[in-house]
Amino acid sequence: MWSPDVYEGAPVSSTIFFAVIPKIAMFSVFLRLFQTVFSNFQDVFLLIVIFFSLVSVIVGSFVALKQKKIKRLLAYSSISHVGYMLLAFSANSIEGTQALFFYLMIYMITSLILWSILLSVNTLNNDGRSKTLVDLSFLSATNPLLAFTGLLAFFSLAGVPPLAGFYAKMSIFLATISSSLIFASIFAILTSVISSYYYIRIIKSLYFEKRDNTTFFVPVTRSCSLIMGTSSFLLIHFFINPTLLSLLAEKMALCLF
Repeated sequence: MWSPDVYEGAPVSSTIFFAVIPKIAMFSVFLRLFQTVFSNFQDVFLLIVIFFSLVSVIVGSFVALKQKKIKRLLAYSSISHVGYMLLAFSANSIEGTQALFFYLMIYMITSLILWSILLSVNTLNNDGRSKTLVDLSFLSATNPLLAFTGLLAFFSLAGVPPLAGFYAKMSIFLATISSSLIFASIFAILTSVISSYYYIRIIKSLYFEKRDNTTFFVPVTRSCSLIMGTSSFLLIHFFINPTLLSLLAEKMALCLF
C-alpha cells in the first residue's frame, strides 16, 4: 500500500533507484533463505508464495486501470511484475530460478527506459509537479523518437514480440507449467492480458490523443538519450539472441542450487 505513495512523492532520480534495486535484494534473500533455512518447510511456504504472487498480479493489474498519474501507474505495474517473479520463484526449480533472473534483468532494462522517458517529458508548464497521462499526449508529433522508445518499452512490459519482454514472460510461464502449476500459470496469463490494456492506453496517449494547446518540451539530456538508446537496442537484441543473458541467468541459478 505504501509503494504508490512513495513513488508519487519521491523525486524521479530517487524513484529509479528504489524501483529496481530492492527487487534484486529481495529475491536474492528469498532464494537463499528457501534453499537453506526454510528448506524443510518448502511445501508450506511455496503455497504462501503462490498466493502472494496471484494477489500481487490481481492488485497490480486492476488498480492500475484507474490511475492517471504516471508514477502511480508504474508503481502498480511494478507490483504486478513482482507477482510474475514470485510465480517463477514458486516453481522451485533451476528453470524457474533462471526465468526469474532473466525476467528481473529485462525488467531492469525496461525500467531504465520508462523512468528516463519520465525525466524527458518536462515542459515549462509541468516542471515541478507529478506527470500525468496528459503530459504524454501526442508526444509523437513533438518528439517521434522519444515516443517510439516509449512504445518499445511499454510493448515489452506487455509481453509483445519481437521484444525481450515476451521472451521473459514466456520463460516464466513455461517454467511454472513444467512444475505443474497449471492453474496459477493460466490465471497469470489471463491477468497479464488485462494489464496489457493500460500499457496500450499509454501508447494511445503517445500517438493519438492530441493536446488542446501547443506545448514546448525541454530538450532531452545526453545521459537520458544514451540510456534510452542502449536499453531499446538491448530489448530487441535479447529477443533475437538471448543466449548471453540466458547463460548469465542460468549461472546465477546454478549458484543457488
